[in-house]
Amino acid sequence: MADVDLHAAVRRVLVKNWLDMGKVKIQIAGGTIILRGTVTKGREGDTPVDGLFIEELETQIRGVKGVKFVRWMIEGWKYDRGKWVGGDE
Repeated sequence: MADVDLHAAVRRVLVKNWLDMGKVKIQIAGGTIILRGTVTKGREGDTPVDGLFIEELETQIRGVKGVKFVRWMIEGWKYDRGKWVGGDE
């Protein structure tokens, strides 16, 4: 799958989950998806998210044909001991 098709498919996953796309940048390199920015939900980005939401997003993104790896570089969150911590948790 071409990078442009992967980008569109990943974007659809994020939009379907009401992610504020104005705060997230998607980069693609050889099947690796890199997400940068801030993860918030809702039309105004006013709905808080939790670590389980990020895990579910990753599961859905990994389900896109052609995705080999997902790398998160998101503000206020880190992956620690098998779970996402940060945000308002």
